[in-house]
Amino acid sequence: MSGPGETPPVAELLTLAHDLADAADALTLRAFRGQLDVRTKADGTWVTAVDEEVERTLRSMIIERLPGHAVLGEEDGLHGPPDAPVWIIDPIDGTTNFVRGNPIFATLIALQVDGQEELGVVSAPALGTRWDGVQGGGAHQDGRPVAVSEQRTLEGSEVAFGGLDHFAEQGLGGLIDRLSRATRRQRGYGDFWQHCLVASGSTDIALEADVNLWDLAAVKVVVEAAGGRFTSLDGARTADGGDALSTNGHLHDEVLALIAEIRSGG
Repeated sequence: MSGPGETPPVAELLTLAHDLADAADALTLRAFRGQLDVRTKADGTWVTAVDEEVERTLRSMIIERLPGHAVLGEEDGLHGPPDAPVWIIDPIDGTTNFVRGNPIFATLIALQVDGQEELGVVSAPALGTRWDGVQGGGAHQDGRPVAVSEQRTLEGSEVAFGGLDHFAEQGLGGLIDRLSRATRRQRGYGDFWQHCLVASGSTDIALEADVNLWDLAAVKVVVEAAGGRFTSLDGARTADGGDALSTNGHLHDEVLALIAEIRSGG
């Protein structure tokens, strides 16, 4: 890693992100499908002792190697110097899956500089796969370059949704029906996986209606680095809008128009 006070080059930062993912994978795989210490948080979601251990471990690694950087984690909030680059960590995205023995979970790691996500790593060890992306530098799955699909029509596309109840709570229950009838194939992959499938060209559209910055920062980079678009449901290019739409880019404006039409009562 570069010397004190220096900003490491992107290659070094990406190497660090993969080192963090390696450490997280070792902890999550060791505990997966074992006896877990699970409790319910104030928001009704589950957290395990493994989530907390992963976040503590990654925070320590970042602070040791880059003491001038800040860390934002799902479980312990934001700590570090103001106006510093921020590492955004979701120690286990898909904790409910993890608890229930479902292999669709991942550790999400992103670096945000001046408010913009610059790199992201999404590591899903029980699926045996990992994605990474760098703004302007392309996206990879297991070291292999990936790119979004070339599908250009809704009627030929596949769409993936997160929790359907969240769309209803946001007044967007009709969106599920409209997109289901407008598209060729519909799936409920959810969480990180649906956005990474967009990045890999395996699906064309993915939507979520209730998510946080740590759920989205890493996948936003991966999707954009793979040539796709990633916005909130109202079209803002952000991972901090509380909801998300990722597409191959060709279909994005059409989906946003449909969302706006439903929100206006159409």
